[in-house]
Amino acid sequence: MILRGLNCFSNKPTVSASVRGRHQPRRLTHLHRLLSLTFTNLLSFTKSEEGSASVLPSPGVSCYTGESTIYSSENPSSSQRTFLAPPVPELNFFLLGKGEPGPGCGFITAARICDNPDCGKVHYVKAHCDRKACPDCYKRWISNEVDKAAARVLSREALNRHKGTRLVHIVLSPPESEKPATKKELDMLIHDGYEYIKEKGALGGLVVFHAFRVSEYAKEEARKEHMKHWAWIRKQKHPESYYRYSPHLHLIAFVNHLKPPEAGEKWVYKTIVNEKGQPVDFLRKAKREKELKGLIAYLLSHAVTIEGAEDSFHSLRWFGSCSYNQFQTTLEELESIEKPELEDKCHICGSPLVGIWKWKERWYYAARDGDIDKPKYWREIETALAGEPPPFGAEFYLLGKKK
Repeated sequence: MILRGLNCFSNKPTVSASVRGRHQPRRLTHLHRLLSLTFTNLLSFTKSEEGSASVLPSPGVSCYTGESTIYSSENPSSSQRTFLAPPVPELNFFLLGKGEPGPGCGFITAARICDNPDCGKVHYVKAHCDRKACPDCYKRWISNEVDKAAARVLSREALNRHKGTRLVHIVLSPPESEKPATKKELDMLIHDGYEYIKEKGALGGLVVFHAFRVSEYAKEEARKEHMKHWAWIRKQKHPESYYRYSPHLHLIAFVNHLKPPEAGEKWVYKTIVNEKGQPVDFLRKAKREKELKGLIAYLLSHAVTIEGAEDSFHSLRWFGSCSYNQFQTTLEELESIEKPELEDKCHICGSPLVGIWKWKERWYYAARDGDIDKPKYWREIETALAGEPPPFGAEFYLLGKKK
């Protein structure tokens, strides 16, 4: 049992719960969230000797920010501040890969058989749901999205439309007070961000929405282990304890001249710069495709989706001059999503592989009837043809598996 803070109304401790395989914060009503500011400002007063009141901040979790003021009992000497995922209705965000696999994901089935009648080794494929919420497939999803996104940004169509511009990384943040509680509010917030940055001079590009920011404690611990912040967080038993709800946008955008921020503006933006303080222009880099893919992959590594809308929520979006209503899917994008063909050589003897039913027509009946000797893996062949589960060790003969 892990103490996570205090209930905003009852002042009783709340306990983490495992729902669908991951910790879920207590859901709050919209009114509950609105009243949380009042709660977090309630103060416990103790009478001093002079009769005046001394102020003691109430411990627990702010229902508005999701920030815990309880220090870790595992490391009393550390000034750790843990954070919880946003306790807001409708928007139960979670990191990609922290959801459930799709139906049939991970199942291994027979696919091809060695065409050498003396061998006949069966080879297999592993089913993938390719859902971004799936713990097994989210990296595949990210890899596919990276390839498609980089192909679109660097396509002939995109480059022709943005001649003479720069391609830069921008972080765009709304006020800390603006934390959407519904899908409609979130869409409005993102749309407002688009409009603001376009007024500043961004023409268009891709956008990755982030719901969370890393706690200082997590940064410190990740540095100790020489790991990136989010890679370290993903290793933890309760990763949601190491970030706070703080919506913001990452843009990779084509720009000309960006107007500087002005005092009193709702949004705050910053352009990522190099060691000389100059904005990093990916179009000028010698290895621009490699570096662009690396950045997109990193941004998606800690992107989120929403429970109940895992597949429909767009973790990566397009805006302005790069949106699909400006130009359709490019040839480069189509080429990036072409699936490579499975290997066609036996992992045992190197002979060609053929489909199961083709092998059956060619060799099965001859071997069964004694016209030729039965192949070495005859029993495994019969298992595959009968549709039975694969034998132990089938995972060592997967097609498409990186060697």
